[in-house]
Amino acid sequence: MSQHPLQSAAELLRLIHNLIRLGTIAEVDHGVVGERPPRVRVKSGELLTAWRPWIECRAGTTRDWNPPTVGEQVVMFSPGGDPAGAVVLVGLFSDAYPAPADLPTLCRRLFPDGGLFEYDHQASVLRIKLPGRIEIEAPGGTAWTGDIDHQGDMARAGSYAQDGGTLTHNDVNVGHDHPHTGVVPGSGQSGGPVQ
Repeated sequence: MSQHPLQSAAELLRLIHNLIRLGTIAEVDHGVVGERPPRVRVKSGELLTAWRPWIECRAGTTRDWNPPTVGEQVVMFSPGGDPAGAVVLVGLFSDAYPAPADLPTLCRRLFPDGGLFEYDHQASVLRIKLPGRIEIEAPGGTAWTGDIDHQGDMARAGSYAQDGGTLTHNDVNVGHDHPHTGVVPGSGQSGGPVQ
């Protein structure tokens, strides 16, 4: 028995309407690595989807992890118009979550604890602002080119070697060529470095 033409048209319109829909994240399941993939449920009008995957920037041998948050605005793409097979594209700004900058010269990522990564390509400056600490693990070492301006205490373990330049403490030369006062031949000790 064939469908009534109006029923077929209504079904076709429903499928077309569901191909691409706007919505917001209603729930997030971060998954369990190796057991259950991460997924979200999306609220779009009266529709609350089943658990569906979201689209990350990379998900191959190079993989990203930046899960969406509840209330984030998204786009759902439903192949064939069936939301049960939808994939979710995150990253639409909204009144609830506005853009973290309005300058064309900035590339910025803002985190919920106030942490910030920012590259200003007009000033050629990379800025990192964190409420906590930075941890770097690099068994091969780190290489710096350029001056370092450090404020705060420093604790270190291991040897220290300096090649060239000067070494001062409170504007007093304490490098390899610093002179001393009160030098006496023999086994006596010299005075402190010359001011």
